[in-house]
Amino acid sequence: MNEESAFILQGSVSTTAVLFLQSAVLRMIPYSVAALPLIALDLVYGVKAARARGEVARFSTAIRRTITKAFTYMCWLILASTLALAFGQTWLEWVILGTVYANELSSIVGNYFESKGMKVVWKNILNAIFKLGGQKTGLDTEGIDAGSFVEPIQGNSKPRNSKGQFVSKK
Repeated sequence: MNEESAFILQGSVSTTAVLFLQSAVLRMIPYSVAALPLIALDLVYGVKAARARGEVARFSTAIRRTITKAFTYMCWLILASTLALAFGQTWLEWVILGTVYANELSSIVGNYFESKGMKVVWKNILNAIFKLGGQKTGLDTEGIDAGSFVEPIQGNSKPRNSKGQFVSKK
């Protein structure tokens, strides 16, 4: 292989790679926009949950974790988009990002209830989902007890006021 053909091959490969990544990035835009509110909600409820646990929620720590989460999202978006594009299967994108977003939603819900002094019982929620499926198919006729989805956090003995805020001892 002479120098001229090597140069042409190198240019072709790099052009193909750039076009591939450009297509992947364009596919990521709607998913990035969907991730922004999730990241913001996780920041807000994460800080509230930390305060409810009695931790000092420092601004720098919260921002650092939020930026780390945004970069992690970008990595998942790139992975999902490039795999879907490379294999020509859009369901790969949906499965990967659906799993990432479901995990983030569970974190937001968990932090929200933790900030209220409650914890989410995910096992009961999963059982209710299966029970709902059984009711739709006629296999299950029992009702769903929505009251078992959350329960008070045990050992939370710190006094609170009517707004749920900690009351300092003087």
